Amino acid sequence: MAAEPWKSRRPWPLLVPLSVYALLLAWIGFSAAAVQGYDFSYVLYALANLIVFTDAIDFGLRLYVHRRHTAVTADLSRGAVWQLSIDLPAAQRKLGGPITARAACRPYAIIASIYNLENELDEFMERLEPHRDHVWLISDGSTDRTAKRLQQWGWRCLDEEENRHKPAALRHLLQTLPPQIETVMVIDPDVKICGRHEGSVVDLERAIADLQQSGAAAACPRIAIERDGFLARFQTLEYTLTFMVGRRSLADYGVTSGVSIYRRDALEWALEQHSMSIYAEDLENTVVLLHAGERIYYDGRLVVSTRGPHTLRRWYSQRVGWYYGFLRLYTQRTRELWRIGRRAPFAMYNFIGYMGVLGLGLHVLRIASAALLLVSAAAILDSLFALGLLQTGRAINPVCFAGAIGSYLVLAVIALFTVVPRRERAYVGPILPIYFLYVLAHIVP
Repeated sequence: MAAEPWKSRRPWPLLVPLSVYALLLAWIGFSAAAVQGYDFSYVLYALANLIVFTDAIDFGLRLYVHRRHTAVTADLSRGAVWQLSIDLPAAQRKLGGPITARAACRPYAIIASIYNLENELDEFMERLEPHRDHVWLISDGSTDRTAKRLQQWGWRCLDEEENRHKPAALRHLLQTLPPQIETVMVIDPDVKICGRHEGSVVDLERAIADLQQSGAAAACPRIAIERDGFLARFQTLEYTLTFMVGRRSLADYGVTSGVSIYRRDALEWALEQHSMSIYAEDLENTVVLLHAGERIYYDGRLVVSTRGPHTLRRWYSQRVGWYYGFLRLYTQRTRELWRIGRRAPFAMYNFIGYMGVLGLGLHVLRIASAALLLVSAAAILDSLFALGLLQTGRAINPVCFAGAIGSYLVLAVIALFTVVPRRERAYVGPILPIYFLYVLAHIVP
């Protein structure tokens, strides 16, 4: 259930998205006016800037929609509401019963599928030590001594000889949990659950108790990238925008990730309907649950950290896997996705319009857009070094790249001061001028 639309206490609820569009239009006009001597084509310019236009419109729309379906209530501060995708107290009241600030957390478990972690066990155990009493693990066909060492140190770990892969391994692990456990948090082996001094607003048990009171099928915490290397700066900004703009805008049509808190029976149901593919397995859980009429919300008050790929090769491999899983899911579960979209206008926009039509259907146009921008960048270098290799014209126009990277820089700066947490701004700020190149790299997979 989504909360009733509300009117913001601020007199300028549309100021941020309108500012985005105004600044972008100003820059586009400036770029178009600077084409003296070039054979300029507005059609090619629009195609070259397709990525900028769609991201800017999506950014503004999601900020506005989030304001429409959350409300400041007496139960939560404005800061807490800003980090939730729903009016959580309203969801709990609809279920019936009083709402208390510190509801009792009913039995829960933290579960993970692990594979060949022997060389990283010390760090793995250190990360989970504060929650050790609730941790249940399954060694998914490990060929080293991962399971034996964990068992020797007193951790609950099933040692399975067969490598089932994550969905099937978790389904098997769920069958072994005590019946009184009604909530499970699924994590990846490299995840750390952050405390209040590390970015979380509430502790884990408060987030779980709120989920239990809400009746939703799942809650998705914010995932942050640990600061480790230059590539991590780009991923930090990417994940911040993905969760604090994208996931937060979805009300109770949220998308689960590799770290999510589930109602146990909901996760069991999702895995029963699962294809058992390891590609986009979390998104498949989302589709199964939403199609069944369940609710999933984003709870950014709880933060978990993970390591991103350290090298471009690993990063590229990760993104190829994501895109393949995305394509597989949209071809195999088209009907379910369409039915989810029909339930609410913004669900239609997110799952059909943005992810389906723009993400898959118009991918060829996005590739063409990237190609035009690369040619435009080459024209800039050719002119800068006076090489004379490229003859500028409609398709080879330096203004296309200049307009795109300038407009995206404006958009990134606005996002920096309206979305990115204050403690992270100094870390991601230096990469803003070239963040658009990182966005372009996503077109390749």
